[in-house]
Amino acid sequence: MLIDITNNPFPFFSLLPKDWTDGLVPNWNLLKNNATVFVLENDTEICAGGIIFSKITPEMDSCKEDALYYFSKNYLYVGYVWVPENKRNRSYGSQWFKELFRADKNKHYWLVTEDKMLRKFYEKIGFVYQKTINFNEEEEELFCY
Repeated sequence: MLIDITNNPFPFFSLLPKDWTDGLVPNWNLLKNNATVFVLENDTEICAGGIIFSKITPEMDSCKEDALYYFSKNYLYVGYVWVPENKRNRSYGSQWFKELFRADKNKHYWLVTEDKMLRKFYEKIGFVYQKTINFNEEEEELFCY
């Protein structure tokens, strides 16, 4: 079962890579009104987590037009999905998404990833590749569910 820790997200934030928290933590007070932090726990230990955004964030510069489009269609953005390294290869990431989708079957989601290795994972759990975005000489893939 997913646990909403939006009121105290720092245990999850502390697990994220430093370059992610560098942009997230200083802006959290601005972001938190349009975000929900969900984690999956096993014996009170966080096994997976992510943040669901309902509005555009400053970090969406690479896909601003797409973000405006998907939010206008009532899609929610899935960001900062993370499974701690010592919890990987145990299906916690898949389980986190299954619980998210089960929580409200009528919701739709979108996300972007720089990691091309994750494409098979996202497609396996039901996301559909939409396009590749080029931004600042980087490529990101956009998926919808």
